[in-house]
Amino acid sequence: MKITNVNNVTEFIEDYKVILCDLWGVIHNGMSVYENANKFLGHAHQKNIPVFFISNAPRPESVVRKGLTNKLHLNEKYYEFIFTSGDTGAKHINELKHGESYFHLGPDKDEDLLDTINIKKHSDYEIADFILCTGLMDDSFEKPHHYSGMFEEFISHKKEMVCVNPDEIVYRGEQLISCAGGLAKLYKEMGGKVKLYGKPHNEIYDYAYQYLMENGLVENKSEILAIGDSFKTDILGAELFNIDYLFIQSGIHKNEIKHQSDLSKLFKMHVGKEIKEFRTLKTL
Repeated sequence: MKITNVNNVTEFIEDYKVILCDLWGVIHNGMSVYENANKFLGHAHQKNIPVFFISNAPRPESVVRKGLTNKLHLNEKYYEFIFTSGDTGAKHINELKHGESYFHLGPDKDEDLLDTINIKKHSDYEIADFILCTGLMDDSFEKPHHYSGMFEEFISHKKEMVCVNPDEIVYRGEQLISCAGGLAKLYKEMGGKVKLYGKPHNEIYDYAYQYLMENGLVENKSEILAIGDSFKTDILGAELFNIDYLFIQSGIHKNEIKHQSDLSKLFKMHVGKEIKEFRTLKTL
């Protein structure tokens, strides 16, 4: 594997027409925006290179945007649009790809996504066609194993789980918390059927690429640069969709990376395959 270290993303972003950038772990840590991220976004804006965020957020674009503005104080002029796993999943659910009713497993803060779903919500999982998983009920202390008993019931009734956040863990500040992807992983390990929407799966990239093409922003995939911090979601997703990418070391894998030689081993450990080359930067 060839690993190319870059000193600054500004060295080569002008080679691309559009940037698809991850949010959590690259732009912010759930509590504040990284200082270097603001500088990067300002530089891209100055160079007229549009930045689109691509996020495994189980919420609508408008809700994520509001959080970036009101909570994290990110300047809206620095980015164009946010492609979310929540919107991606809702689109496919509304096309009746999983059934005509669902049971929601997740916190109240994800209720905004449910408002965009046009099929019936049931409070009784037994009569719902599938389980819609947006996250843990209380991620401040819960872990996926707390749901094993519930999952046994779901599986005994042959319920498919549709997960709209493939992330298994994220850092909230310095606290490592579990996400919906961790629940989906356990559900599958227990024998349940799972469908994931979001990175690294093609549906969210198809959604983004179609938007970019229809708006005349790109003519082909070679004009897009993806930036992310997760091997299993951002980097694998970009690799599978055949777009260039930049790996940020200061995100979810920051405590695993001791030396540059660790990168290829970590990628293979997390993804189960090797890639020929990638570019990496310690932090934006």
